[in-house]
Amino acid sequence: METSPSPEEAAPLFSLRRADEAVGVAALLVIVFSILWGVVSRYIFPQPAAWTYELAIMAFAYLVFFGAVAGVRLGTHAAIDVIVAALPSGWQQAIAWFNYLLLALFFIVMTVLFGWQAWTSRHVHTIAMDLSRSLSYGPLALASAGMFLQHLIVERPWTERLHRNVESLI
Repeated sequence: METSPSPEEAAPLFSLRRADEAVGVAALLVIVFSILWGVVSRYIFPQPAAWTYELAIMAFAYLVFFGAVAGVRLGTHAAIDVIVAALPSGWQQAIAWFNYLLLALFFIVMTVLFGWQAWTSRHVHTIAMDLSRSLSYGPLALASAGMFLQHLIVERPWTERLHRNVESLI
């Protein structure tokens, strides 16, 4: 069964609407090429490139967090709601509001903690690349704020919940 793509899926990858996915794609490319260069340099050159491991770890964190922003935006996170669906309507609504507020609080706390970590580690540098640790934590704070904003936009407990991507349901 073919369905028409949503406005998010129809927008080009390098647009503001899908910036989270573009960061994820760029991070994946950095991971692949840095690990590839690390392997090649280990076997071809007398001194292997030590910076490839640090770069891959940093890019992997970007991939996970900005991918999570896209997951919240597209509604592709797993939803196991068998027990909640068996409850009366009033309980389902109460649980929906509880989840909505709990996740909003969680995303705010993550944003604050990563922002604080970025601020406190701004003078701490990585070993191989000599980059500030705030380059590791700052974008994670930005991604957590993005998850919060997408959560506020997408999840609406005051309306009936419609899963946009049925394939993501367990």
